[in-house]
Formats: sequence, C-alpha cells, structure tokens
Amino acid sequence: MRFIPLLIVMLSFACGREASRTLRQGQLPIFDFPLYLTEGVPGRVWRIEKDKSKTMLAEGLLDPRGIATDKLQNVYVAEYGAGRVLKFPAGSANYEVVADNLLSPSVVSVDSFGDVYVAQDGATNVIRLSDKKVFGTYSSVPSAFTFGVDDIPIIGLFNENRLSWSWDININSTTIDRPNNAAIDGTGRVYVAEADPLAGRVHRFHQREPGTSVVVAEGLLGPTGLAVDLVGNLFIVEQGASRIVLVTFDDKKFAWMTDVTDGQYLAFSQY
Repeated sequence: MRFIPLLIVMLSFACGREASRTLRQGQLPIFDFPLYLTEGVPGRVWRIEKDKSKTMLAEGLLDPRGIATDKLQNVYVAEYGAGRVLKFPAGSANYEVVADNLLSPSVVSVDSFGDVYVAQDGATNVIRLSDKKVFGTYSSVPSAFTFGVDDIPIIGLFNENRLSWSWDININSTTIDRPNNAAIDGTGRVYVAEADPLAGRVHRFHQREPGTSVVVAEGLLGPTGLAVDLVGNLFIVEQGASRIVLVTFDDKKFAWMTDVTDGQYLAFSQY
C-alpha cells in the first residue's frame, strides 16, 4: 500500500543577487487539476477537469508531444512536426509561438524559476529556450526529461536503457528498459514509464538518486504520458489501449478516460 505523501515546502535564506534563486530551491509545486493532454496524430491539446469534462485548446497541430506547466498556470507544448514550442497563457486556447526552428522538439519541461527547456530529437540534446543554451548532448534521443527536487534534471535515453539524475547520463544513473517519460509527485519522487508495447510498467524512484525502484503499475500497453496529483494518484496515458489509466494512492487501477487518440503526454497544473 502506498501512503498519501505529505506536501513539504522547504525554505532557505541567502543574501545578494542570487537570493531569490536560492529561496526557490526545493520548493516543489502542488499538482492538481486541470490536467492537460496532447494527442499526436489528431494534433490536439486538451484541458481536462476533475469531473472529466474536456475543453479542446488546439487542433490541427503537427504532432504535438511534450506538455508542461509553470506556476502561473501557463501551458507549454512541443509541436514535434513543426519544430516549435507553443505557449497557452494561463491554459487558454489562444496560444503563441515561443520558439521555432527547433529540431524535432519532443519533451518540454519547466524549472522552478519558470525557465522552459526542450529535448530535441533531431539534435539529441536539451536546450533552454530563453538563450538556446545546451545543457546536455547525448548519443541517442533523450526520451524522458523532467526536473526533480532542487531542479535536478532527470534524463532518460530510450535506446540506451539509461536514466540519470544529472545532465551527464553517466553520473548518478541506473538501468531501465526504454524510459519513455518521467514525472514527479508532490514530494519529488520520480516516476518513469517503461514503454513496452505489451507489458509496460511505471517505476517510482527516490528524489535525489536512483536507489531501488518500486513498480507502481504494470501490464500496460505502451505507457507514455505520466502525471501525479496532490495526493499521489498516478495518471498514465496507455497509448496502446487508447485511454488514460488511474492508479490511486492506495494501489487501485482502473480506466479513467477512454477514446484517447494517439495519446502522448500529460501535465497537471502547478500551484
């Protein structure tokens, strides 16, 4: 049985120019509805409420994939086929292009300062959009990417079966088959989808290092998107079954939403 995690906010104090940056380290967001979903082939972005009501924010996009939110409830989407990252201010349907001419952007993530990063399949790297600085370059596609506690980057390489708590895939890393997506919960624990098309699993790791993982969901048909709400309920896009699966904090699993077409990624709002 998994217990409801306590939400802990950590404060630190510092002086000088970097004080605000230090104060924000370790302050994890609270994740809750609305939930956002991308569908690749239909080119759609959805906002989903707790009662499962849906609002379509966009359609006709060219293979939208990664999706992330910031603490102002802005939503960012990596439009893989168009080489762009889109911003939906405060989760509205009126999006703007915040980056273009990217090389097959796949996964997008936001750090605790609100900076947006994107993994580029075409360049096998991760860059920060504000200045295009490269933070990691890899020998294969970075298929899983998120930020953990203290903005520790969590990087997974699908073709190398590796997962690292560092920009350097060889540091503080572990082996996991086909890591396809990563997410954190309100305590900073790391969840990673193992993308087997017939026997996919989701692993839960410690906050700051690989350690020993716990399998929290298995028997999934090609899991992709992951998101964890404020009490530890895990939502999983099961691409091969065209649905979203819910694994509750007390380990019950059931279909939460069906008729999901080519589901890609999930992201909860941050508070």
